[in-house]
Amino acid sequence: MNNLVRLAWRNIRSRRARSWLTVLGVLIGVTAIVALISIGAGVRRSVLKQFETIGYDLVVLSGGTGQRGEVPQRPDVQGAPGSSRVLDLTALRRAVPAIGDMGALANVVLPISTETLSGSLRVVGANEEFLKSFGSLLGSFRLAAGTGFSTSSASEAIVGGRTAERLGLSVGSTLEVAGSPFVVVGVLEATAPPVQAGPAPATGSLARTAAGSQGLNAFRALTNTDDAIFVPYEQLSRLTGQASPSTVAIRIRKGLSVSDAVSGIRAELARQGVQMNVISTEELAKSIQSGIGLIEGVLASIAGISLLVGAVGMMNTMYTAVLERRREIGILKAVGATDGQVLALFVIDSGLMGLAGGFLGLVFGAGLSMVGASVLGRVLAGGSFRPVFGADLIVGVLGLSFVLGAVSGTWPAWNASRMEPVQALTEE
Repeated sequence: MNNLVRLAWRNIRSRRARSWLTVLGVLIGVTAIVALISIGAGVRRSVLKQFETIGYDLVVLSGGTGQRGEVPQRPDVQGAPGSSRVLDLTALRRAVPAIGDMGALANVVLPISTETLSGSLRVVGANEEFLKSFGSLLGSFRLAAGTGFSTSSASEAIVGGRTAERLGLSVGSTLEVAGSPFVVVGVLEATAPPVQAGPAPATGSLARTAAGSQGLNAFRALTNTDDAIFVPYEQLSRLTGQASPSTVAIRIRKGLSVSDAVSGIRAELARQGVQMNVISTEELAKSIQSGIGLIEGVLASIAGISLLVGAVGMMNTMYTAVLERRREIGILKAVGATDGQVLALFVIDSGLMGLAGGFLGLVFGAGLSMVGASVLGRVLAGGSFRPVFGADLIVGVLGLSFVLGAVSGTWPAWNASRMEPVQALTEE
């Protein structure tokens, strides 16, 4: 076997140009497959890591009041669009014993004004339990200056970093929200590069920050802290006359079924006549993983077409090599080489070219995936992530490349092994 391998390697080196062109076909296909699979695995790991940080026992109710960007004129205008009922959190907790921590949040676009500017901004009201147990849902909710709310009913505000810069606010400043004065007690760290503001308009109005539509993903909607003003939940309820939250975060008790709890929550919402979307991190993680897996499969299948083209090119190369080496085949068989040894020689020849293409494709695919991951991280504004190169991917790619090359060379090798020595020596 060692002699056959050495002879096959010598034959590859003797026709370098043709061998490298054959290897190139396999290299391109393997590069595409490695890059796509490793990037997909990296995205999957990054997403799962974020869900692990949040926890798979989290359930978010979204779609309540506060997302229409208006202050109701009557206190009885409550609940989600299409719903006239106020969500009773106490009744919800009593109906679903699996509920542990539960925090409420309202999200409204309200008129605000400072000494020099006026306009509309997103105002978020969060109760104490939400900030204590679910602060991570608000993304980078870290104070750059000041403190948190002193009490749940204080007329105090915490301002996003970019909003504070635009409005010229700092700790101790005063602003009016829907005509009521609030004292700024904290400024959050900015999570995005500041926007260079041009000359202020004559009216002194602010650019409106949209609060988002009802169909926006609840988890993404909570993470923009730059363009928001945070006030105690009770104060926002007083300003808007709305007692029903737009978002409720629930932590399911340890050891209890999240899916059963979600079913109970939906049943209680239906009983109360409140229309809200119920989203669990468990369901969302499964849905995202399924979507990523589907995309990976489709892209890998497309890349596999180029690999198949490379295999056909290798078969053509090996068939040509058999025709060119008929005299060599005749000599080998004349000195005692068996049909099986001749067959093995050409199969090993094509397998080594496939393996070379697989190895180089693995190297180029790794480099391409690193560049692609960096670009995608910036384009999707989701931060950088690292592609994943598992042992199964490396071994699988190398094994597949060798097998693909060997299979591609089987038919030409079989033709070579069937040649008669006398016929092979006499043909030109």
